[in-house]
Amino acid sequence: MHIVTSNVRHAFVKGAAGNRLHGLDFGGEGPVLMCLHGVTGNAWNWHAVAAGLSSQRRVTALDFRGYGQSQWSPEGAYTTSDHVADLACVIGAAGFPGPVDLMGSSWGALVAIEYAAAHPEQVGRVVVVDVEPSFEQGETDLFPRPRDHADHDEVIAAVQRTYPNAPADMVELVAATCYGPVAGGRLAPLHDPYFFDRWPFRSDDHWDRLERLTMPVLHVHAADSFVRGDVMAEMDRRTPDSSLVEIADSTHVVPVDNPKALVETLVPWLGD
Repeated sequence: MHIVTSNVRHAFVKGAAGNRLHGLDFGGEGPVLMCLHGVTGNAWNWHAVAAGLSSQRRVTALDFRGYGQSQWSPEGAYTTSDHVADLACVIGAAGFPGPVDLMGSSWGALVAIEYAAAHPEQVGRVVVVDVEPSFEQGETDLFPRPRDHADHDEVIAAVQRTYPNAPADMVELVAATCYGPVAGGRLAPLHDPYFFDRWPFRSDDHWDRLERLTMPVLHVHAADSFVRGDVMAEMDRRTPDSSLVEIADSTHVVPVDNPKALVETLVPWLGD
């Protein structure tokens, strides 16, 4: 196994609750693009997308509180608004020149929507990747996931099942960076175990915020996702300055499952 992650810089920032947050700066040229992961991922999910956009954007990514190398919340303070407050701290501490672009996958897209609606002057563009603004399922109505795995080969097999279209190097990267050692010599997802039992965003409703997004917005639907295409079409209809695209050959987490197609979609849109 050989994974190349050269030129990636790590940063640590204090969040809204005094919590330590971790982020990645993938480098690149142009305006800053901040990428936000979903409920089972972390900042490394954006590695391949960042490489493909390096000539157009300086790509950064955040580990939400409770994920990756960011600190867990002892109180279980993991609402979308908690992540938005942390994002405000990160953007403020970084001192980026000019407005930032935001791209979120799943839960990260909800964070991007809420932040952009509250701070339109600080956001240049928004990319909403495969999410619905509200949910029929409850916070604890989750599909079962293994809490840990015996070894790296077992992790690889699990990642391949989850992301059937992902390139081999992305499978290896996710296996290495989204899982870590736990007691008993096993490997477990690098997030607070809280997220095996509860997904707080299931109580969200962001429909009204879509109408307050004044910047250009790109809605991205994954063709093989459980996210409903007609719902994303309605999101596009309600967003003042937006367009909708569908990514073929991809399940829900597009930056992992089909990063090449996502980059090919983003390059012309970011260049408009």
